[in-house]
Amino acid sequence: MADRYFEKFQIISYANTAVVNLTQRATVLNSVYNNPNLYYLYEIEQYERPDLLAEDYYQDPHSSWVLYLSNRVIDPYYDWNVDQDTFMNFIIKKYGTLDRATTKVKHYRNNWYNNQEQITVSAYNSLNQALKQYYEPVYLDDLKDTIPTAYKRRRIDWKYNTNSVARYAVANGSFFTSDEIVNITFDANNTGKGQVSFANSTFVVLQHLSGVTTTGTITGNSYLYGTESRANTVFTAANSVANNISSIETTYWSPVTYYEYENEINTNNRSIRIMDKKYAAQVSKELKKLLK
Repeated sequence: MADRYFEKFQIISYANTAVVNLTQRATVLNSVYNNPNLYYLYEIEQYERPDLLAEDYYQDPHSSWVLYLSNRVIDPYYDWNVDQDTFMNFIIKKYGTLDRATTKVKHYRNNWYNNQEQITVSAYNSLNQALKQYYEPVYLDDLKDTIPTAYKRRRIDWKYNTNSVARYAVANGSFFTSDEIVNITFDANNTGKGQVSFANSTFVVLQHLSGVTTTGTITGNSYLYGTESRANTVFTAANSVANNISSIETTYWSPVTYYEYENEINTNNRSIRIMDKKYAAQVSKELKKLLK
């Protein structure tokens, strides 16, 4: 008999009609979720749907809900790995165009993964004190040695919501749209970019800054240009509001675009845990008890 998920939910009266109570929800306890003896690790193949995987392992396509519960999937469509065509359609639907998704910055991340080279102990000792946090010691024998032989990039995914923020006094900034990329022009030789964090008639606040953003000489022709709204306005002042990443640390950080962010999520969704079929039947019974 098919093990259908919503058949386990209560039937309640709503507007004088018997309906399934979809406001209920169950989840797996952390103690169970983190027990490696209950699951198998599995890599989803291209175009492999959860119902087909459930049919193959549980001999029941309706048991796909066990896969969702085992992997804490909320959205069965986008919390499951999708093929490249579906992913591209998702990107365009969510961000408007592929160009916007690949050029707009979501956040900044410590880029240890781009540099695996080791530096000498003397090179480490000569570093600015603020940069030493990006390295960790290397030992010939991690269990015995206490004196490092070299240093390597610390493998920690530190993150900042943005690298820096600046505010511009403008003639009229009310036509700029949220998160659009804005070109900053002081003069022909001093230009930069940022993304709109806030805009009104008198100020435009930009984040995710690059290039010349506050240090150029302001002239009567200095202006901001919105690449989506096509808004164009002169600015009379440019002031730094926040600076999370200092100039000496910029090489240790990289911007993560919306496309990269979404692609990483989709790639990570390929790795799932399949609950051992020996326990799936018991979970089904327990779920029915909880929801009644």
